[in-house]
Amino acid sequence: MKKIVSLIAAFLLLGGIVFADVTVKELEGGNVEVTFFFASTKSNKVVIAGDWTNWKDGALPMTKTDKGWEYKTTVPMNTVMKYKFIADDAWIFDTKAPDKVDDGYGGFNGLVDVAAIVASQKAGTTVAAVAAPAGGSKISFQTWSMAGAQLKVPTVTGGDSATAGIGAKSYLKFSGNILPSVPAYAEIALFENDSFDNLYKDGSLTFKNGFTNFLVDTIFDPIYYFGGQKAAGTYLGHLKLGFDSDYVNFVTGYKYAKLPGHTNVSWTTVDSEWEAGYAETGGFSVFNLGQALRNYGDLVVNATIGPNRTADRAGSQYGLFSYVNAQYGNHYLDLQYNGAYGKTFDTIFDEIYEADFIGGYDGKFSPFEVKANVLYNVWGANIVSPDYMTPYNPSSSDVSGAKQGMGFLANFAANVQGIYTSDYYGVTLGYRARGFQANMMYVEEGADSHTHLVDQLGYLNTQRVWIDGFVYPMDALTVGLTTYAEIPLDKTAAKQHYNDKDNIQIYAKPSVEYKLDQLVDYKSSVAAYGKLYYNTAAADAFIRGTKTSQFLAEEAGLKGSVSDLSDTIKEADLYYGFDNGDEDYLFNTLLGVVKLPNDLSVQAGAGLRTANAGVTASKAPFGFFLGASTKLKVLQKPTAYVQFVYNMDPYKSFGDGQESLYLDNYVTYNGVDNYDGYAAARLGLHWDL
Repeated sequence: MKKIVSLIAAFLLLGGIVFADVTVKELEGGNVEVTFFFASTKSNKVVIAGDWTNWKDGALPMTKTDKGWEYKTTVPMNTVMKYKFIADDAWIFDTKAPDKVDDGYGGFNGLVDVAAIVASQKAGTTVAAVAAPAGGSKISFQTWSMAGAQLKVPTVTGGDSATAGIGAKSYLKFSGNILPSVPAYAEIALFENDSFDNLYKDGSLTFKNGFTNFLVDTIFDPIYYFGGQKAAGTYLGHLKLGFDSDYVNFVTGYKYAKLPGHTNVSWTTVDSEWEAGYAETGGFSVFNLGQALRNYGDLVVNATIGPNRTADRAGSQYGLFSYVNAQYGNHYLDLQYNGAYGKTFDTIFDEIYEADFIGGYDGKFSPFEVKANVLYNVWGANIVSPDYMTPYNPSSSDVSGAKQGMGFLANFAANVQGIYTSDYYGVTLGYRARGFQANMMYVEEGADSHTHLVDQLGYLNTQRVWIDGFVYPMDALTVGLTTYAEIPLDKTAAKQHYNDKDNIQIYAKPSVEYKLDQLVDYKSSVAAYGKLYYNTAAADAFIRGTKTSQFLAEEAGLKGSVSDLSDTIKEADLYYGFDNGDEDYLFNTLLGVVKLPNDLSVQAGAGLRTANAGVTASKAPFGFFLGASTKLKVLQKPTAYVQFVYNMDPYKSFGDGQESLYLDNYVTYNGVDNYDGYAAARLGLHWDL
């Protein structure tokens, strides 16, 4: 864990004060201009995401300069901003931020307390000196909280009963130094109630009883009531403690605390979603080098070791992750070992059930870059008796029944990329392969609907060659193409991903974006993409209804955007989505978002389900929705929203920021099934402090 930036040099520059990559400049009227800078000239696209942009949903583009990327905004004096950069789709914590807070996922967000920085400018000192009390301790409070009400009714016969209720989700987060160089992070789950059936449920709870229960318990035991009226509805979720020094940093975590994530070149090899032990057992410890031991002239090294009892995420199996990496000029090398051990302290090393050996290299040879990762697994077994063993099943993985002695290819994975980038075009040529039982510990697959293993390594027993390219034929036009050809890695293996071992899957995703600024007097653009598949073997044909085809146009989308159209319309986005990912129904959607003055956003749209050949027509073919959200200036400035959805629901779930659309590219996430046959009216408040 990196040292908290507590002493930051302050100096005046053009009337502003620079804190590493953040500059503030006091303006008239109680406002302040804040400038963020990301020092990378190699990135193709950089955006800034923070609590004021609803994070990635509204991430704002940064402007490229000779020395990197820049973003400016004007905010009131008392504004506090949490942020990260997203460079070429990779989330990056600003290690030079004025301050930082734990992000709850094993990492940090940059923190800009505008008033504190301006105060330090006037005092001629640092942010830490102004903000930290005597003794050196400093605790920051954060919360992600939602409160809402919903009425849900079926729109077709045979649906679930009508329900109505009040929901609340609230997480109280405390992070910072409890003593000098002793960081801590604690997260309390205050409420987790999103069933919305505590006021009325057709056939089991009348409005009279539900409302009476609400009035009585809101007065007598509100935390218990809004926690869902269940035992242990309020609980300690995350807990991390540690210490920082010049020579070694240490952190230990318990329960839902996330492991400090690690990226080994192209692979995330320690998932920032991996818990210390969700079953309220286990935990982790992580030690890494302090700053005094990392720098040796042009050589920068780091070493991390993480003994833990969360090899299974539940907290019942001992394990270890460890890595050492070095940066020398334009060359980076990363070596990692993971191990899965026993479940009791006295049998911890009786058997090594899984050992992962991972290597990564990144070399920059301007204008070229080479990236490479390799993985090899060694498997143990469950020893039932001296004469009987059963295969090991790794947790949160698509690998099951991993056997010993299956040969090199079965336990091997690799990813190699060659990248060329210029001011006018760029291309990546890559190859990846994965054996039929190749696995990475501490990376989720299946848990919480995550597919992080498959996304990085590919499906079991497959290999792929791909090309990812873009070109700027003119200043206003960007054309992109991602394409691959995938085949089995080992045709003799018992486990095959495709029905026909000779199948070749060919994929193409063309994309185009055109900026219309030069044609009209306001900032505007239009973008489109498509996803196309072709399987060469008839046995792997795609099924849609009663028909099969070796070719599939799975998805397509079109987006039009305008900004600063008038004093009334600040921004408008229109999305068309063609979703052919379901075997039974095709889903076409048209969605619009308009941003108006005073942080008011209006969303509206419609969707149409059409049955594929031989499939019964949907009982709810047509859907629509209407919603609005705005940021209030009272009650600690939550985002307030009101929505009506009918036979479709394009919004995020309650607790995830329900005021925002949930899109996968330009189509609605799980849209064909979401609220099929239901309607709902809802309103709510969302705090991200």
